[in-house]
Amino acid sequence: MIKVKLKFSSYFKNQYLSNSIELEYKKPVKLSEVLKDAKITPANVWLIKIGDSIIKEDYLLIKSSEIKLLPISIGG
Repeated sequence: MIKVKLKFSSYFKNQYLSNSIELEYKKPVKLSEVLKDAKITPANVWLIKIGDSIIKEDYLLIKSSEIKLLPISIGG
């Protein structure tokens, strides 16, 4: 079982009223599918990180992971 924890900051915390979402998969899954299942629009995501590594939507998750999502910041 692959457990994926999406950790949020700012915009996503307000949208989901939570700091994170946890999803489970029986087999390896692309990050794009995880975002779709979590109902997160990739256009709202500026940066996706696992640990200190920046990853893209086509990244294949083969083990349980904690993923940090950073939104696009608008303002000044």
